[in-house]
Amino acid sequence: MPVFSDPSDPEADAQRPWVPTLAVLLLSLAVTMVAWLNSRQNQLLRDQARLNRFVGRTEQSLRNRLGRYEDIARGAQGFFVGGNSPLAVEQWRTYVDRLDLPGRHPGLTSLAFITPVPSADLDAFLTHRPQLAGRYHRPISDPMPLHDPGQHGDHLIIELCEPGERAAAGLGLDVGTSATQRLAAERARDTGQPALSGLLYFTRPLGREDAVALFVPVYEGTPGSPALRRQLLRGWISAGILIKPLIEDVLRGEDQGVAFEVVDAFAAQGPRWLYATSDWPKGGGADVIRTLDIGGRGWQVRYAIKPDFYKVEGRNQPLILLVGGLLVSVCLAAVVWSLAGTRRRALELAHSMNASLREALHRNRSHLMYTPLAVIETDSMFKVSEWNPAAERIFGFSREAALGQDPRALIIPPEGQDEVPSRREALLASETGTRVTMENLTRTGQRILCDWYNTALRDERGRFIGAIYLADDVTERRRAESALRQAQKLESLGVLAGGIAHDFNNLLTAILGNAEVALDRIPDDPALRSAIQRIEATTQRGSDLARQLLAYAGKAHFAVRPLDLNAIILEMGDLLSVSISKKVTVTTDLEPGLPPVDADSAQFQQVVMNLVINASEAIGDQPGRVVVRTRSVSYGRAELSSTFPGQVLDPGPYVRLEVEDDGCGMDAETIGRIFDPFFTTKFTGRGLGLSAMLGIVRGHRAGIRVESNPGEGTLFILLFPASESTVAQLIPEAEPPVPMSGTVLVVDDESIIRDLARSALETAGFSVLEARDGLEAVERFEQERGSIDLVLLDMTMPRMGGAETFRRIRSLAPGIKVLLTSGYTQKESLESLADLPPDGFLQKPFRVRELVGKVREILRGPTGKSKNK
Repeated sequence: MPVFSDPSDPEADAQRPWVPTLAVLLLSLAVTMVAWLNSRQNQLLRDQARLNRFVGRTEQSLRNRLGRYEDIARGAQGFFVGGNSPLAVEQWRTYVDRLDLPGRHPGLTSLAFITPVPSADLDAFLTHRPQLAGRYHRPISDPMPLHDPGQHGDHLIIELCEPGERAAAGLGLDVGTSATQRLAAERARDTGQPALSGLLYFTRPLGREDAVALFVPVYEGTPGSPALRRQLLRGWISAGILIKPLIEDVLRGEDQGVAFEVVDAFAAQGPRWLYATSDWPKGGGADVIRTLDIGGRGWQVRYAIKPDFYKVEGRNQPLILLVGGLLVSVCLAAVVWSLAGTRRRALELAHSMNASLREALHRNRSHLMYTPLAVIETDSMFKVSEWNPAAERIFGFSREAALGQDPRALIIPPEGQDEVPSRREALLASETGTRVTMENLTRTGQRILCDWYNTALRDERGRFIGAIYLADDVTERRRAESALRQAQKLESLGVLAGGIAHDFNNLLTAILGNAEVALDRIPDDPALRSAIQRIEATTQRGSDLARQLLAYAGKAHFAVRPLDLNAIILEMGDLLSVSISKKVTVTTDLEPGLPPVDADSAQFQQVVMNLVINASEAIGDQPGRVVVRTRSVSYGRAELSSTFPGQVLDPGPYVRLEVEDDGCGMDAETIGRIFDPFFTTKFTGRGLGLSAMLGIVRGHRAGIRVESNPGEGTLFILLFPASESTVAQLIPEAEPPVPMSGTVLVVDDESIIRDLARSALETAGFSVLEARDGLEAVERFEQERGSIDLVLLDMTMPRMGGAETFRRIRSLAPGIKVLLTSGYTQKESLESLADLPPDGFLQKPFRVRELVGKVREILRGPTGKSKNK
């Protein structure tokens, strides 16, 4: 049913200002449009009248000028009727000069008399007229093809032509060879009326000009028929008319807002353009076309309106009227609206504020629905009034279950209940809100860590009306931060372990070397020799411990070459059997045809030994089995990422080594710590075995994975990149057969190392010079460079390090032999000397025999011949 608005409704009243405003506006616009249309129509009529006047004036002016030229030509007819032949040249010149054609008629360039001459009488005709002697010629060019002389009838020879020398150049011209002139002459002859030719080209000193010729016939008597006219024809008066001066004379003083064009519409070869103003629009059409019958030809006079045509005073009157009317209409409407719309604007403002409020509520609802933070809103009694989807996802409680509940009963663990009152009091006392990180419970009882951002809500009087809590689950982020700190701790321990191993190797070098020297020099005393051998064995164990520290630090020395892992495991069979409990059986499951891997044989043996020994110790005193398994596998990038997460491995072929036991197994916490240095589950042990193994695995760019559960045994999986090289057989080097001598500069900051090297080298027949650091070594080398054969240089020294010392010495003597030593590995020690490699490297701790052998090897050179002086 229809609904009628209540007159007392304020919203209905608010719509009423539109009625008078719209009525005034429409009425004013209607008056404005009527006035504008009338003014515009009047302007169009004025434009059309102005154009018609222009067309009429130019058309009449053209007719008048061509009629005047025709009258001049007709006036010359009497000059030739009844006269004798040949004609009097001087009389004709006098007659034409009196007409003053250049001054009074600029478009009329010449008056000529044309005589028809049969071909047989041409020579006699020219002979009897002195002014034509030697002047016979034909037109040079013509818009229509030229005929041969006499081809279509008599010759039409210009016998007289004035005024001036330019006109006299036309004497003797046979216009009968011009098709358009012959046609015009014959039409005038047959009709007895003036006839206009088509377009002609008049040659002038300044160039060719477009023209037409007007032919007026001259008869002997008054003929009445075409046949009689042909018999009584004496010739023609020809008026040469230049088109451009004619039209310019017509247009002089006329309105320049109209372009003008003249076309010969009935030319024999189709419409022929005669003249156009320079501003005629290219490709544009004409606005007005008039056809004039002039001398028996149809000339089309075309007019095109230019933009300038409309630039006349008073043309903007319709536009001014329109703009003024619109402004008046708008002003009237604005006044009405301003007077009648105050209440409407107030109501609209209220509606706008309500819309803004709704929009803000919508944005708040969208934020509440899609924010990743849990949003919990409570009333003044701390009862949940809002629980967003993120809160449902983080804590597991649905919105329906949480509404009306106290959050402390849902998500606060029992040990945190006592802190809730004090935290709420702090929130009520704070003006900027509070922030706290605390442990919370989910619906399933899982404990999570959350960052809380709490804000108290107050009304305009400052009274507490509720609170908003924002919670962010940071459990995974804190775990990641903890893992990062652990990794940084392990890295720091690795740096510390490397430094300790370096200094320890310096001490072990002195102990091991001196023990070896003592064994060579003591008499045959079994007890003393046994004691020194125990010192040497203990020192060797210390060296092994240092290598384990370097391996953990990832700085172990790797002699990498292609290896057959199956062959190495089989070679270790007896060693593995005696290294583990008698109750544990070691079995192998080796895939035949395994591809080689690029690895260090000793380091790989240490890895296998550590894994097997750890597996045996996990089994304990119970009977058990350890399986060593190898497989050739290939992994893609996705499979590597899922199987070996967090490890940088390239997709491709690999050799997989597995060591599996059926021992006690490990829980997740133990697995996370087995590679920590000094962590062990045994009462005795240093806790460096698996740590060193991890360093070796990393150094070989291999991957590692551990799978274990308590009571279900443990599986270690190692992934080594397969090599494309083949396994090479090592051939031991032969000992140098001949003793050598020379001078060696020993550079080391440790005096015990210098003393040991001096003793060993002097015993071997060498002379020794010493330096305590790099700076002293450079000074000593500059003094003794002529006598020094080799420099034994430590890489880690005060004042000037080994690398800079090496470069300084080589710059002084590029060919000097240099043997570097360091407690670090060769790879790490020579990283800064990649562009200038030394002659050899000896890692500490080294034996006396190794030192002497390396010195002899370098001085002997690659040919095997002695470099001895």
